[in-house]
Amino acid sequence: MRRINHQIPFFPYRFLFLYFEPFAAFAGALKVVLTPVSYLQVFSPSATSTTYNPLEQPIYDQVGALLLLFAWCQAVVLRVAGEDVRVWKSILFGMFLCDCVHLASQYRILGWEVFVNPSRWRMEEWVNFVMLYGPGSLRLAFCAGLGLGEDGSRVKRAAKGD
Repeated sequence: MRRINHQIPFFPYRFLFLYFEPFAAFAGALKVVLTPVSYLQVFSPSATSTTYNPLEQPIYDQVGALLLLFAWCQAVVLRVAGEDVRVWKSILFGMFLCDCVHLASQYRILGWEVFVNPSRWRMEEWVNFVMLYGPGSLRLAFCAGLGLGEDGSRVKRAAKGD
C-alpha cells in the first residue's frame, strides 16, 4: 500500500487556494455580472456617480467569466492535480501575474499619492489590497517552495513496509 507524503500543507496553502479563494472568486463573478455598477464602484473611487450602461455589460460578463475560470482552476484543477506541485506552481504563478496587473491598474486609478498612503484608502481599497497582497504573497511563497516538502517540487512516495 502506498502512502502520499503530503508536502502541500493545509494551512495556509490548501485552505486559501482550495477553499477561500475559489469561494471569493465565485462571489466576485456573481457581483460583477449581476451588479456591475456596485462592482465598478469597489475598484474605482470616481465611479460613484456612474450610471449603468447596458452596452458595457459584455465587459462585465467577461470579467465575471475570468473570475469563474480562477474559481474553477483553484477549486477543481488544483484538486485534480493532487500533490503535483508543478501544476500548482504553474497555475498560482499565472494568478500572481494577474495580481501584478491588478495592482498596476489600482495604481493607475488611485495615483501614487493614494496608492502608497493607507491613511487615504477607502474601505474598498483596504479590502482590495488585503485580498491582493495576502494571497499574492502566498502565491509567490508557494512558487518559491516555502513551506513545501523536501525539495519543494516533487511528491515523495514511500511503500509501506519498505
